[in-house]
Amino acid sequence: MNSLGLLLKRKNSRRRFRKKVHLHETSDLKKRLVLLAGVIAMHSLAMVFFEDLNWWQAFWLTMTSASTTGYGDISAVTFWGQFSTILLIYGLGITLLAQIASDYVELRLTRKEMRIKGRMRWDDMQNHILIINTPKYDAERYLGLLIDQICQTPELIDIPIQILTPAFPEGLPLDLRSQGVVHHTGDALEDGMLESAGAHKAKYIIVLCQDNQDSHSDSLTFDTLHRIQALNSSAFIMAEAINDTNRPRFKSAGAKAVIRPVRAYPEMLVRSLIAPGTEQVLEDLFRHKGDHTIRLNVRLEKVTWAQVVTTLIQNDIGTALGYVGENGDIVTHPQTHSIINAEGLIILINDDQVLPSNEEISRLFKC
Repeated sequence: MNSLGLLLKRKNSRRRFRKKVHLHETSDLKKRLVLLAGVIAMHSLAMVFFEDLNWWQAFWLTMTSASTTGYGDISAVTFWGQFSTILLIYGLGITLLAQIASDYVELRLTRKEMRIKGRMRWDDMQNHILIINTPKYDAERYLGLLIDQICQTPELIDIPIQILTPAFPEGLPLDLRSQGVVHHTGDALEDGMLESAGAHKAKYIIVLCQDNQDSHSDSLTFDTLHRIQALNSSAFIMAEAINDTNRPRFKSAGAKAVIRPVRAYPEMLVRSLIAPGTEQVLEDLFRHKGDHTIRLNVRLEKVTWAQVVTTLIQNDIGTALGYVGENGDIVTHPQTHSIINAEGLIILINDDQVLPSNEEISRLFKC
């Protein structure tokens, strides 16, 4: 007897706590809706049988009673009709309708909260941009810059964006959500997470380096790329690499473009998505090894930009990128036939380029 009482006590206690945490699913709503439909059908039948109403009048009376509207144009007058109303409508119908309304609101609020916190799959999302991971430091600011740059790029402006990261368990910042960005809370290295984020249906995948100050992050990136490759994704994959020697490994694992994690310039990352290969050119501009930019302090007057470009190339001096105006402003890639007055030139050269003196370069434009 004591054992039975203890068991019942546990069940009651468990049921009591279940009421506090249980989230009603769609199946619960369906059961209540079916039960409510049965109550409405039985009451309508009772009104036809006991009150001698036609089917429409019986249904109208049932619905106005269940919704507590009570217009009074039709009402039950017989004992059995009134008894049926008390039992079916007051006892069951109104209670069921209130429960359905409450469960529906709870379900909507719960699902909204789960979507905001990244706890639901976005199964209807495809051909999207999937951003995997977030930077360890200043993630919110970097994501803001990255998303803003994506939204300003005409080729990417209408593509949905999803972020797979454990960094925002309470939801993305409001400014990102206001731009239609969604996220899925989780680690890409956990089984099933890439599928949940729709990696196999994405158009672009960006694998960010988690910590650009830890070379071990490259190993995590490689593991992520390998998992994406196992999904046979047709997406264009861009990955960040800390160590340049890992670039071939990343490309063998499916990355179409590999770039260094430059947190101050997300524009470089976005540009590599729509113009693959430009990331290599842009990176070279930031270092002296290989192709790099220099400034030639030569003064030019009333020459066309086309003349500047062709003269430099014909004399194996480099490729003109822009010039320094008389007021000190830098003008890049002006119109071909525009006439310029320059205090200097910005040109692109390679390591083994031997340049003539500034005086010799100036004379080339005076001939």
